[in-house]
Amino acid sequence: MLKQLIEQKDTQVLKAFLEDIHAHDLAELFTDLTQEEKETVYSYLSSEKLAELVSYLEAEEAADILTEFDLDKQVELVEMMEPDDAADIILELEKDEQEELLDKLGEDSEVKELIHYNEDETGSAMTNLFVVVNPEMDVKQATKKVIKEASDVESINTIFVADEHQHYLGAIPLKALLKAKTPLEVQAIIEDYPIAYDKDPISKTVQAIRNYGIYEMPVINEQHELLGMITLDDALDIYQEEAQEDFEKLAALPETEEDMSPLKTALHRLPWLLILLLISLPIALVTRQFEHVLAAVAILVVFQPLILDSAGNVATQTLAVTLQMLASHEKGLWTNAFREIATGIINGLAIGVVAFIMTNVFAFFNSSLTTEPLLISMVVGFSLWLTVALAPLIAFMIPVTLHALKFDPAAASGPFITTLIDVAALFIYFGLATLMLGGI
Repeated sequence: MLKQLIEQKDTQVLKAFLEDIHAHDLAELFTDLTQEEKETVYSYLSSEKLAELVSYLEAEEAADILTEFDLDKQVELVEMMEPDDAADIILELEKDEQEELLDKLGEDSEVKELIHYNEDETGSAMTNLFVVVNPEMDVKQATKKVIKEASDVESINTIFVADEHQHYLGAIPLKALLKAKTPLEVQAIIEDYPIAYDKDPISKTVQAIRNYGIYEMPVINEQHELLGMITLDDALDIYQEEAQEDFEKLAALPETEEDMSPLKTALHRLPWLLILLLISLPIALVTRQFEHVLAAVAILVVFQPLILDSAGNVATQTLAVTLQMLASHEKGLWTNAFREIATGIINGLAIGVVAFIMTNVFAFFNSSLTTEPLLISMVVGFSLWLTVALAPLIAFMIPVTLHALKFDPAAASGPFITTLIDVAALFIYFGLATLMLGGI
């Protein structure tokens, strides 16, 4: 629709459309425009609306847009954005462009305070646009302060309380403040409220917002000074990004850009596929060690995929549950581990019995493949039981160990875990076959 309006060259209609449309909707239409059409849009947008538009674009694209303007215009747009959005965009600029823009912003810029945090720290995602009141204020005075500053802050759902040294004391829901009647000091209606530290992992803070069901989370430093807050909309964005990142790691999928060509995407993924190929080599080496058993009892090859697939499926399930608990900092991790392992033992027994029966039936109707159907059935049944029981233990211990060593547990990708389980399963399967069928 925006393209059509630009092509029609009806200035009044285009201007009215740009003034009325929400910045989010405009950002979606904006990405499909040519450079010439984008410049037409710039000419009709106010600086405030342009700043909103840039804020709703992906950080990389927003940074590219920002560099199309001169330095003074960049400063104007950045100062109109939410500090956390501006910080994300500035971090996508080239190093020299970052330094030039930050110098121009000045030492007291709120954006500068956020730039120094690592992207996985809570401080990097907080906004310092919030209302703070003093505990000695009368509730009427505090209400007037909220009304006065409402247009300049991101949210007034929760009012934070701090002393003259900016030490955090608690919070007051807006509803409670409006219902309070003077004369009454703010400190009389302060409520206990969860907090996050600026150096906390951002995933921990997002999970806390979810657990407590709040709209704003105050952020403090080690000196208990109030620095800012994380809002629910920022938490939702971060939660989505974290989930996508963990899914990519779980699938051993490197980050790819949406606009990458098929060739670039293939080249980007090729190194990871080659690494996974190398990791799979031990499977071939293990199989080779038992080639004398395979040569003597060829029917074992028929059931090899059954052993590997069953163990891999169970491991993937346990890995997914464990990663979810680690990411959300949920309690009961070791209780869950016991449950997963116990479940593996029970399921392994059930699957093993079914496999024993199936193998017996298969061997009966294919008597030319083996003269010992009972022994073959026992090998397959016991192997499945042991591998399905072992899989949850491996799938739990690896991510937990990585987490304890301060590595991202999502790095224990599905293919990596599955390959490790496959090697263990082959040792069990062919080991039992050698032990039980070695003399055949």
